[in-house]
Amino acid sequence: MLFSRLIVRRVRLVSGVVLLLFVAGHLSNLALGLVSVDAMERWRGGLLMPWQTGFGQALLLTAAIVHVGLGLASLASRHSLTARFSADYGFVLAIYWRYAPLLALQQLLVVVIVWAHGAIGLYSTLVLRRSWRRLAPIVVPILFAIPIAALLGFAHAGEAVLARLATDTAWRALIDQNLQIRQEMGHRLDVIEGGVFLVYGMAVALAVGILAVSILRRRRTRVVVSYDGGLTAVGRVGMSVLDVSRANDVPHACVCSGRGRCGTCRIIVPADADLDPSAEAELATLLRVKAPPDARLACQAHLLGRPVSVRRVYPALVDAEAAREPESWSVATEPDLETVP
Repeated sequence: MLFSRLIVRRVRLVSGVVLLLFVAGHLSNLALGLVSVDAMERWRGGLLMPWQTGFGQALLLTAAIVHVGLGLASLASRHSLTARFSADYGFVLAIYWRYAPLLALQQLLVVVIVWAHGAIGLYSTLVLRRSWRRLAPIVVPILFAIPIAALLGFAHAGEAVLARLATDTAWRALIDQNLQIRQEMGHRLDVIEGGVFLVYGMAVALAVGILAVSILRRRRTRVVVSYDGGLTAVGRVGMSVLDVSRANDVPHACVCSGRGRCGTCRIIVPADADLDPSAEAELATLLRVKAPPDARLACQAHLLGRPVSVRRVYPALVDAEAAREPESWSVATEPDLETVP
């Protein structure tokens, strides 16, 4: 393997943080609309200028390509033009609030979705760390405050822009002139946008196609998984043990939703269990939680063909505390794993 799963995971995290910082800069600038449009314009240089340099644009483009590419690769590998016009904040807000309110709604929706995606990713990574108790009172309020302040700033600044459009005829004429230039460029921009969406759509279709072929090919071979307490479930070649548990409603702990980060889904398996070998990322997690040699992560252990017997370590009700402090959950205090709710 050219890149290990552990390296891929870290690269995807770093690229995601870069994109989150970019969105945070835009949202913070929008939040300044609570002060004034002039304040938004004054701070735009400090908040957004780093991304307008050659290095910043290259970094942002690279992060976007890497993050989206790795996301598509993860899906496929699953087993189950510069314009010369005055584009300041006043112009942008005037377009959004007077000429194209639906475009404003679209832009806001996209930004909120991107922010939510990044916030969930950042939270799911930090919540598993021992330092989370110290970070939570700082990180969680920021993740909520930035988008809320941005939406309020956008609304407040929009009100100011509409008032200026109604009273400042010279500024309104400048807005109309810039809008005409933008409309003249619209065809070329639409062609570029269409090409981008076409390429991305083809990439998504390819990833989904690879996933579908992989699933259909594996559906032919069934594998029986035996659990502690006499429970049994039927899966197929290529499914992870956790996938089998979910498909058959077998209670199974999994704080990180099967990303191989928390270690709470781990199982004890025989030495000759017919499962694929542990990858570097899985071994790193098992080492961090001080798991014994016969332990595997159920989300990373894939069926190869013969029946498999496993024993779950944690009850399905465990939370992130079991990932941060594995020793806090002792065998003596665990509920009965055999009970199916």
